[in-house]
Amino acid sequence: MATPITKSINFKRGDTLSLTCQRLTAALAAFNLTGYTIAATVRNGGFSQSLTVSMPSPTTGQFTLSQTAANTALWPISDSDDSVMYCDIQFTSGSVESTETFKIVVQEDITT
Repeated sequence: MATPITKSINFKRGDTLSLTCQRLTAALAAFNLTGYTIAATVRNGGFSQSLTVSMPSPTTGQFTLSQTAANTALWPISDSDDSVMYCDIQFTSGSVESTETFKIVVQEDITT
């Protein structure tokens, strides 16, 4: 199982999401993602939205998860543990491996 760097991310609704990530081996070396497909989806109850994934440097295990400000403006505010967005990252190359599920705590943006 691949493991994320952090278990919870605070994020302002309506901002552009851009998370730069790196997959590592068990020995903490860069994991070569050449030939892999990566997918990620945020979910909260009945709400679900796929994230855009890009791999600017697959040989170093680096990839970016992103979503536009217009799309994150639709994300529900996390006003309790029941309303937090959940996400995992799925790596596919013949077999399928997923990270542990992590939280995205969506906060209301004060400045509009």
